[in-house]
Amino acid sequence: MSTVVSSDKRRESILLREVTQSGEHSQLIWLDENFDNSSDYRRAQSMLLEFNATLQFYSDLEQCSDFMNSIKNERVILIISGESAWRLLEQISTHPIIVAILVFCANHQKDQWLINQCKKIIGIYTDQECLKESIRHMITRIEKQTLDFYLFHQKQRFGRNLAKESAAFLWHQMLIYVLKQMPQDEQTKDDMLKICCKYYRHSKKDLQKIEDFRLNYSSDKAIAWYTAECFLYKLLNKALRTENIELLVAFRFFIIDLCAALERESRYLKDQLSLFLYRGIQIRTEELVKLQQNEGEIISMNGFLSTSRNIHVALAFAGQSLPSDDFQAVIFEITADPSLATIAFADIQSKAQIKDEEEVLFNLNAVFKIGSITFNSTTNIWSVKLTATDEGSEKVQAYMIWIKQELDEHTPLIYFGRILLFELGQVDQAKRYYEMLLKSLSYDHADIASIYNSIGHVYRCSCDLNLALKHFELAYEIRRKRLLPDHPHIAGSLYNLGDINIRIGNYDRALKYYQEVLDMDEKNYPGNHHNKAGTIKNIGRVYTYKYDFYNASVNLFRAFDMFKRALPPDHPHIARCLGCIGNMYEKKGEFDRAINYYHQQLNMEEQCWPPDHPNCWANLDAVVNTYKKMNNIKKALDICQEKLNVLKNTLGETHPCISRTLIIMANALSDENPNEAIKHYEQVVSIIQQTTLAEPLLMAKCFTSMSCLYRRQDMLEDALLFELKALDLNRQTLPSDHTHFAKNLRNIGIYYRA
Repeated sequence: MSTVVSSDKRRESILLREVTQSGEHSQLIWLDENFDNSSDYRRAQSMLLEFNATLQFYSDLEQCSDFMNSIKNERVILIISGESAWRLLEQISTHPIIVAILVFCANHQKDQWLINQCKKIIGIYTDQECLKESIRHMITRIEKQTLDFYLFHQKQRFGRNLAKESAAFLWHQMLIYVLKQMPQDEQTKDDMLKICCKYYRHSKKDLQKIEDFRLNYSSDKAIAWYTAECFLYKLLNKALRTENIELLVAFRFFIIDLCAALERESRYLKDQLSLFLYRGIQIRTEELVKLQQNEGEIISMNGFLSTSRNIHVALAFAGQSLPSDDFQAVIFEITADPSLATIAFADIQSKAQIKDEEEVLFNLNAVFKIGSITFNSTTNIWSVKLTATDEGSEKVQAYMIWIKQELDEHTPLIYFGRILLFELGQVDQAKRYYEMLLKSLSYDHADIASIYNSIGHVYRCSCDLNLALKHFELAYEIRRKRLLPDHPHIAGSLYNLGDINIRIGNYDRALKYYQEVLDMDEKNYPGNHHNKAGTIKNIGRVYTYKYDFYNASVNLFRAFDMFKRALPPDHPHIARCLGCIGNMYEKKGEFDRAINYYHQQLNMEEQCWPPDHPNCWANLDAVVNTYKKMNNIKKALDICQEKLNVLKNTLGETHPCISRTLIIMANALSDENPNEAIKHYEQVVSIIQQTTLAEPLLMAKCFTSMSCLYRRQDMLEDALLFELKALDLNRQTLPSDHTHFAKNLRNIGIYYRA
C-alpha cells in the first residue's frame, strides 16, 4: 500500500518498509532537511500528488538514499530544496537511478550556480506552478521513452537450455498466454478499477477518468482508451514492463480486450506492402551495448510497442535527451510486413486520441530481428534497424504446447504462480500472487486447496518449514473433503507432507506418506510417468537419510531410469535425481562418486535454467561442500571462480548471483582462511549496496556468517556488532515469529555473556 506522508513536528521521513514502488515508470522524491508543516509545504504536497501518486518526502538524506536503493524499475526525479540544497546535491546527485534534479528555492539568482555543478539539474524554480509544469513534462518524457526488451539467441537448441535473456523472452510469452486463460467477468473489471482508484486517490482528474471508464467503456473502445495516456496507459505499461503480478492479473480484462482489438484492426493492413515505422527513445548505455552485441538475434518488447509512420515524430522523442550521461538517444527503424503470421500490428490513427502522431501499435509479443546499428554524429542519435519477423516462433509454439500439457494438471490461475516460483525462481512474486488470490476468491472456489498448497511451496522454498507444513496440511484437509480418495491432488498433498517431514527429520512419517502416494501413483499412472518417478525418488531420499543405502540405491536408480523414459533429455527432474544420487554417495562416504553425480547435476541444471535461477547456485554449493570434505579446497575454489567468471560475463558484476557465489566461496574458506572468507562476505555486502536491488536477507546472512567467524577468532566486539546488524535487517523483512530471530538473539546472548 502506498504511504501518504504528512510532515510532523519532528520532521521525520517515512520508513522504507512502509513504502511501495511507484505504479508508473517514474518516482518523484522531494528532499529537504527542513520540511515543516507550513501551508506552503502542504499545498506543494497536494499539488504534486495530483500527478505522481507515490511522491515521497524526505528530511533525512540517509533514509532517502535507502529508499532509492530499494527502487528496481523506476527512474527518479528528485526535487531538492532548503538552505542546504548544495550539500545534499553533492552527496546524492551521482546516484545512478536519478535522471533529473529540480532545485526549488526562494532566491533564483542565489542558487543559479548549482546548474554548473551537476548535469542532471534541469532548472532552478521559485514558483510552484513552474515547478509543477516542469515535472509534468519530465514525467511525460519518461513515460514515452521507457522501453524494455528481451533477446532470444536462436542458435540455442530447444528445451530449457536457455541463456538468461532467452529464458526471459520465452517465459514472458508464457506469462501472457496463461494470463489470457484466466476467467473474465464483470468483477474482473471492478477489481482493476479498485486498484486504479486506490493508486490515484489523490488525483481528482484521474479519479474522474476512472469513473468515466466505469460508466462508458466497451471493448470496441479499448484502443481509444489506451492511447488517451490516462491512468490505463501508465499503469498497464508499467505492469507489462516490470511483470508486476498484482497489476497484470488486475488488468487482464483490459489486456485481452486490447489484444483482440489490435488483432481485428491488423486485418485491414494484410494486403499492404511492408510498412516503415519509427520509435524514438532514450535507453541506458548498457542496453544499447547489449543490442550492439546481438546483431542478427531476435528481440521482443515486453509490452505494446507504439511506433509512428513519421520519422520526425520519433526524432522529437529521441531528441528530448534526459539530463544524464547514463542514457543514449535511439531511433528504432522498423520494417514490418503485414502478411506475417505471428505478429499483429494496426494503424490506429483514426482511433487514437492524439491524431498527429500517425501511430501504428504492435500487439504483445511482437518479435523483431536486430539489423545494423549506427551512430549519427550530426544529430547525436543512434539508429537501430529492426525487422518484424516470424523467426523463433517455432520455439515459442513448442513452449506453448508444453504449457498446455501442464495445464491439464493445473488451472491457469495456479499455473501462473507456478511459472513464477518454479520456472523463474521469483519466490516473493509468487507469494504475493497466491496471497492475492486467497483474498479475492471465496472459500468454496475450486482452486482454494491448490492455492494453500502453492503457498506451502513458497514457504518451503523460503525454508520456513513450519508455515509450509501448515499450508500443506490445510490443502490436504480441503482436498480430502472435496475429492475422491485416489485423486492425483490427494497424492500431491501427501507427497508434499512427505517432503516437509524429510526436511524436519521425521523420516518414518515421510516414508509412510510416500508409500501411500506410490500406491495411488501405481493406479493413476500404470506406465512410466514423471510423477511416479518423483515419488520413487523421494522414497530413495528417505532411505538415504536413514542410512539404508541399499534401498536408497534401488529406489533412486529406478526413479532415474523412469525419469529418462518419461521425460526429454536435460530435464530439471532428471537433474534433481542425479543430485539425490550424489547425496546418497556423499553420505555413504564415497566422495568421488558423489562428485561425479553432482557435476552431472550441475551441468544439466545449467542447461535447464537461466544462469540466475536459484537451482544453479544451490547445486554449486553441494559440489563445493563435497570437495571440502575431500580436503580439496583448491578445486572447490577453482570451480567457484570459473562459475563466477561466467556469471560476470552473462549477468554483470553486481548481479545477486555474483553475491551468492561469493558466499559459497567464503563458506569454503571459513575453516582454513577465515580472514579471506570475511573479505568475500564484505565484497558481497559492497555489491548489494551498489545495486538498486534490495537484498536484506542476503546481507543479514553475510553479517551472521561474519559474526560467527569473528567469534571463532575471539573478536567478540566485532561478532556482536555484525550479529546486531543481522538482527536489524531481519526485523525489516521477516515476520516476528521467524526462526532467524531466535538464532540472532541466541548468538547475541552468547556474546553478552562472554
